[in-house]
Amino acid sequence: MSALDLLNRLPAAINAQAVAGLDCTLQFNTSQPAYVVICDGACLVTPGVAQVAHLTLTLSDEDLAGLLAGRLDGMMAVMTGKLKLQGDLGLAQQLGRFFDASRLA
Repeated sequence: MSALDLLNRLPAAINAQAVAGLDCTLQFNTSQPAYVVICDGACLVTPGVAQVAHLTLTLSDEDLAGLLAGRLDGMMAVMTGKLKLQGDLGLAQQLGRFFDASRLA
């Protein structure tokens, strides 16, 4: 499964309670860049590069799959250079709560 295919599953896995009141754009720089807009408890995935992103994550497709599935710890990924973050690091710390990994399979 490509990174874009995985990102396209995010709307079905959104945790509406965790993102209630949140309005942000997440840029995922993988082999096929895409961005996710979270607003009003829902999210929309769009291929390409956002004009403005609150948080940009740069990582391999394989590491994205591991991160979203909970197999790759975000902090460890940053420390080992597998994940590069730019923007709102507080938002990055909350990212694990935004999606239900069991609905991404």
